[in-house]
Amino acid sequence: MEDGGLDDERGEELNTILSIYPELVIDTEDPYRATLELLVAPSKALPVTFEEDIQRLSYLPPLQLTINLPATYPNDSAPLIDLSTALQWLPSNIQEKLISEAQSLWEEYGGGMILFSYISSLQEQAETCFGLEELTLPSEMQQDLVAYNNKTKRELFDKETFDCEVCLEPKKGSVCYRMERCSHVFCVACLQDYYNNCITEGDVNNVKCMSTECGKSGGSKRKKDRLLSPKELLQIPLDRATVERFAKIKRKKKIESDPTIIYCPRTWCQGAMRTDKYPKITDVSQMDESDEEVEEDTEEHIGAVDQDAAKKRSIGRQGMERLAICEDCNIAFCIVCFASWHGDLVRCEPRDLNQLTEEDQASLNFILKSTSPCPYCSVPCQKSYGCNRKLSTALSLSSRTIADNTTDMTCAHCETHFCYLCSAWLNPDHPYAHYNDPKFQNCFQRLMDGAEGEEIVVFGGPRGAEQAAEFWEQEAMRIQLQLNEEDDTR
Repeated sequence: MEDGGLDDERGEELNTILSIYPELVIDTEDPYRATLELLVAPSKALPVTFEEDIQRLSYLPPLQLTINLPATYPNDSAPLIDLSTALQWLPSNIQEKLISEAQSLWEEYGGGMILFSYISSLQEQAETCFGLEELTLPSEMQQDLVAYNNKTKRELFDKETFDCEVCLEPKKGSVCYRMERCSHVFCVACLQDYYNNCITEGDVNNVKCMSTECGKSGGSKRKKDRLLSPKELLQIPLDRATVERFAKIKRKKKIESDPTIIYCPRTWCQGAMRTDKYPKITDVSQMDESDEEVEEDTEEHIGAVDQDAAKKRSIGRQGMERLAICEDCNIAFCIVCFASWHGDLVRCEPRDLNQLTEEDQASLNFILKSTSPCPYCSVPCQKSYGCNRKLSTALSLSSRTIADNTTDMTCAHCETHFCYLCSAWLNPDHPYAHYNDPKFQNCFQRLMDGAEGEEIVVFGGPRGAEQAAEFWEQEAMRIQLQLNEEDDTR
């Protein structure tokens, strides 16, 4: 009868544990033997070092708990406990310590039922990863552990429901994405629509978290919001070609804003010099957050560079320090004289930076003749059609690019309203008053002059002066030729 009572007590405890932990599996051949998997999800991601690579893991393979209840349990003996983990990531000394805690707990209870208390203790310790602050494991375990971490994280995320911060609709996690740095959640459709549009329009500086609360907790000293990495954009997912366009545009903007970058002297190439600061993009799937940090530090450094850096960059350069290689055509050239590389022992003179190349001079002549400067920012703007308060393009000599501005009747760069004929500033509330006031003789009742883009238009302001000078120069040449012809006939 005594053994039967013990058997009933053991079975009753296991059934109680089963009602609390439905995932408990009781052995069909031995009703007093059971196994249980305990999730290991540290409240703070655990840094795990694999040789030189460090990964922060939020989930580790579960703790496999095996329980054997001997016939003398619980009065005369403790339960027989065995613990193990897949891939054996848990250090053996901690594993042995956890097993011995079952005996200690049974002795502390004075020979009572301890299964629930023991399992609860294991769960609490799992939240701190059993006291581990960091872990070093062989590199061959990295792929499996990282894959398990990502798979578990995704499975738990997919089961939850979130309110998208853009469309404000409740969505299952399976159609949502959690931002890596700030953990804000959006539905994938909203993210794809927004980021695809930004990248298509070239507005790469807005490819960041769309939450209005993102980054507000850092105060005035916080760094500006970082852009998403190409690697994260692929995870959302965005099309690879779109992500490659994003990475290339962003790199191009960085290079163009850096005054220390030198360009190829070949007029048909004009590629940037090779530099470790902006390496060529080979695989966007490998460009992660660490690359973003480097780029942000680089941008801050560029902001602190003296504006005369481009003029001073050749001073003090000696020998091989003058060598640069174009990343596009691979020509080796000297950064002092811009000639093909002539060796480190040859003395050369710096080229006058104020001297324009033939191509630059042609571009400057076109801009002076065919554009009107904005009265606020001085950016040259060109109108292709429409009235004289609608500007269609903004030209840049340095970048040789054209930015479309066919919808706003403003400067494409600073959005200032101005007159295309004389470059005068216009009141945005009453822009047409300028063309109805007789005191503006050059523009009075000339709102639609040149609307078709074909007829000759008389300009005022700086452009009008250039136009007048060109006219009288041609007129003087015509008169001189006429006088020469008359002298020849005498």
